[in-house]
Amino acid sequence: MPELNIYEIIGTISGLVGVWLAARQNVWTWPVGLVSVVAYTIFFFQIKLYADMGLQVFFAGASLYGWCDWLYGGKNKTELPVSRLSTVSAVLCILAGGIFTILLGWYFRNFTDASYPVLDSGLAGFSLVGQFLLTRKKIENWILWFVVDVVYVWLYFQKGAFLTACLYFVFLGLAVQGYLNWRRDFQPATK
Repeated sequence: MPELNIYEIIGTISGLVGVWLAARQNVWTWPVGLVSVVAYTIFFFQIKLYADMGLQVFFAGASLYGWCDWLYGGKNKTELPVSRLSTVSAVLCILAGGIFTILLGWYFRNFTDASYPVLDSGLAGFSLVGQFLLTRKKIENWILWFVVDVVYVWLYFQKGAFLTACLYFVFLGLAVQGYLNWRRDFQPATK
């Protein structure tokens, strides 16, 4: 049995609690998420998933932004409501994820000893998009996270990060739960 890594354990526990809180639209998702981010930054460096490591730095900034936006990003600085993406925004999100995949994949393939450079970059790129959608309370974030998490389960299993693979398997269920909770709370804008 592989030796457990303390950073993976801390990242797993705090990550699980953070996503559970997000599915419930609880603003404490953001500070709890910051704990996970720090732990996973170190862990991903150790296992040479550099795109995932860099993604954690983005998640730190997004967590601070999301924390403020969820509290004060609505009309008249009130709580931000759940909303949907427009078709144009959805296309732009897909393009952004694709561009991140190409650019990061090229960099990590040519200039590092990264493991799975293109796949890791694609997952990181679409995770950037998912995190942005989460901070803006766009319900589609849960659909994107579900797809990304399926692939992450496989990747972390391949890297021997079994605890993290299990975490992302649980994230699959939380993504479904988050989507259902947010869909219940979604109120289309009235004109």
